[in-house]
Amino acid sequence: MLKLDEPLLIEVSGTLAIGSVAMASNKTLIGTGKNPTLIGNLYLRSGATNIILRNLTFTNPMNKKGKGGGDGVTIRGGKMVWIDHCTFVDCGDGCIDITNGANDVTVSWCKFYYVKQPEHRYTMLTTGRTVKVKKKKKLKTVRVTLHHNWWAQGCNSRMPAARKADIHMYNNYFNCPGNFYCTNARADASILSESNYYQEVQNPIYAERGGRLKTRDNLFDRCTGKAERRDDKVFKPPYEYTVTKVKKVPEMVKRGAGAR
Repeated sequence: MLKLDEPLLIEVSGTLAIGSVAMASNKTLIGTGKNPTLIGNLYLRSGATNIILRNLTFTNPMNKKGKGGGDGVTIRGGKMVWIDHCTFVDCGDGCIDITNGANDVTVSWCKFYYVKQPEHRYTMLTTGRTVKVKKKKKLKTVRVTLHHNWWAQGCNSRMPAARKADIHMYNNYFNCPGNFYCTNARADASILSESNYYQEVQNPIYAERGGRLKTRDNLFDRCTGKAERRDDKVFKPPYEYTVTKVKKVPEMVKRGAGAR
């Protein structure tokens, strides 16, 4: 994980309905007290940088007719973002969407799950964009790190789905029976996947349409469908990190992930 400067601290307690709120640069938003919860969408737009979100529950649910709701957190061009020990439940669109040139985003020790939402249970989209440089098209790649996260009950897909993105993921736990797929590298994406534990899920991890995938020591426990083991050429993470043995991942992540 890349290091961030220490930003201004803002404490959140209780339950707040925020609608859709844009977050400015150089802020830490941290939950305190019992079950600090934000209802709505926190939006990190282009130009927002150096932001930490910690110990918060995010929800943005659909109504009873399956309409409305939206992302829990939208990072649309934001940079140097760390989301740590947060819980995402019943978000009507994505739990976290990282798009449109966002960069250097780390999501760690978070829990994703759905209780009441019947459809559109897509947790995380990570996608860059195509920009024009002197009349030529150039791919702008999203860089994302995912570690020690728990995809739990009700998660259906996009854990994550990646296009035009470099994704490093290690020691994550996937336990969402009845899903469609988990991790997917699509066009112009590369995923380095290390010691992730997939349990009783369908289509744990695979690449398609030009996506690249390098896997090391993933464990597939009673899974079905596509569980690829590949050694494609991918990026090298620009930071030091320590990987826990994969058999220890479920206990460790269940004990530590989510808002505390």
